[in-house]
Amino acid sequence: MKKLVLCLFLTLGVLSFSERFVEECKILSSSYSHMRCQSLDSGKIFHFSYPRNTLGIGQVYKVWFTGSGYRNLQLSYFEYLY
Repeated sequence: MKKLVLCLFLTLGVLSFSERFVEECKILSSSYSHMRCQSLDSGKIFHFSYPRNTLGIGQVYKVWFTGSGYRNLQLSYFEYLY
């Protein structure tokens, strides 16, 4: 039983560090220190810290990121859609 619980915790721990993505994210604001985008699917707003690039406001991107919740996320990669 202990091994089962331990394996469950390890599996969930690995999944929490995996990359997440948003299919269509419209840029609401962008600067060198932060970026906000809104998911066109769910309407959720994501806040990224130090995105390293300024993306065009009003443009839609597919974004991959790490972090939990919706604030202080780390942008890993992005792809311009339209």
